[in-house]
Amino acid sequence: MFNVIDQIQELSPCAAVRYRIRRILKQEIDSELFTEFYNSKWVELLKANQLDDGGYGRFHSRDSKTKQKFSTTETALNSMKMLDLRRGNSLVDKSCDYMEKILRNEIDWPDGFEKNRWYRSAQPLFVATKLSIFGSNCMEFKDIFNCWHAILKEAFENGEYNKDRTNKISKDLLGCDIDGSYIGLNSIYLIELFGNMQAEISDELKLNYLRWLHHNGQVVRYTNVVLNHGFDNNFSELYKVYLLLSKFPCFKKEFEEELRCLKDKRNKDGFWNFGKNFKCQKLSDDWRRQENMKIDHTVLALLLYID
Repeated sequence: MFNVIDQIQELSPCAAVRYRIRRILKQEIDSELFTEFYNSKWVELLKANQLDDGGYGRFHSRDSKTKQKFSTTETALNSMKMLDLRRGNSLVDKSCDYMEKILRNEIDWPDGFEKNRWYRSAQPLFVATKLSIFGSNCMEFKDIFNCWHAILKEAFENGEYNKDRTNKISKDLLGCDIDGSYIGLNSIYLIELFGNMQAEISDELKLNYLRWLHHNGQVVRYTNVVLNHGFDNNFSELYKVYLLLSKFPCFKKEFEEELRCLKDKRNKDGFWNFGKNFKCQKLSDDWRRQENMKIDHTVLALLLYID
């Protein structure tokens, strides 16, 4: 399946595609390629719109009265993730420093606080989740992960998800129950946090968690995806959930049938093309050439299959 990478490289793709392919193949990124990539269209857009504090305005909830390239800091961070920008450059490091300062209460939360019983616990979760993309030694970050990890372990103490145990420990640790809420264990934020921190979670717990997510018939919070509906979901949303789940080593086995079906959606040359309605981070500068869209979609699909 990965033979298609050779075909992509023969098409002389842009720097962002070449950079992403090197990452997929776990090859070293030379300084020349990184410089070209770091000055490419979508990275330049991130650099041009980053504020002095490292953020992009509101963090989680957009301001409908303000027009800007990135509606929230989360949106910009998701773009960095999809481009596979990592720590070690000023763009990412400034954003990580900004998030760590929020967690340490050194700067104010830019969104204000919603009047529901979950928001005080949700706010640091939003920040810690996005910080987990890039990694952090911040004590406050580790404390947040350890809290949610404790909730996850208690929820699956007997191998199966237990609503009452989940609510009891979340009340003890967070001050609120979480089952059925937007910060329940089926929240997109917790899937991303646990996926990025999966090395800290036991193999048995990871497997129990993914099985529950896969078969519980509940919507993944902050999306409309119900994972046991497979490709009957909106594919753009489904892809984003699968990409987060792919961080778990048991993903390929648990979602083996779905990945096989996705593999069958390639054309005869081994490329994927999900159409213009597939909402994702572009790698190529534009999709006016159908070939560029096909290349980008193929690279993004391959991310679900890499180890």
